[in-house]
Amino acid sequence: MADDSNGAKQILQCMTTEHFVLQTARAATIQGANQRANLFLTSVSSGTIALAFVAQVTQMGTPFVLFSLILLPCLFFIGLVTFVRTVQVAIEDMVYARGMARIRHYYAELAPAMRKYLIHSTHDDRSAVLVDKGLRPSPWQFFVTTAGMVSTIDGAIAGVFTGIAVTSLIHAGVAPGVVSGVSIFALSVLLLRRYHVRAWAAA
Repeated sequence: MADDSNGAKQILQCMTTEHFVLQTARAATIQGANQRANLFLTSVSSGTIALAFVAQVTQMGTPFVLFSLILLPCLFFIGLVTFVRTVQVAIEDMVYARGMARIRHYYAELAPAMRKYLIHSTHDDRSAVLVDKGLRPSPWQFFVTTAGMVSTIDGAIAGVFTGIAVTSLIHAGVAPGVVSGVSIFALSVLLLRRYHVRAWAAA
């Protein structure tokens, strides 16, 4: 009996330690996603200020067009890798959250009386974790995530680049530039959202 009691205590101690490790890992993923998003937004803000300065100095002439065609792809690349990383981090966070729910389930099995006092779910399936966060499946949920925000801004960058390229290089006029820019914006967001859905489906 003493050996069984000691074994149960050791298991409980290991579970408590694992719960703390998972909680720390979740905090690290959230912090990492915020840092990457802040880096991207800072780059976009700095790039926008630089574009405005060059446009004012050059009266939106050829140097402005060349500077835009060089800067905007760089910003798009930063946004693209930021988007991919934030998707990865969100999936990591889900894995950690499911692990913590599984440990809570173990606690509830050890002491069933405490189940009604647990705020968070003791089920470790993905839908239960989402409900535990107060989330419901919705097509718009993507756009309120960090990855969704980054994809929308990145799509806007791609659209602006396309509009400038069509208007300035092809000399197609303002209307075709606007239409092509909006089209590329929508296409970019759609493709990134599809990547997001497939990444979560494969996780």
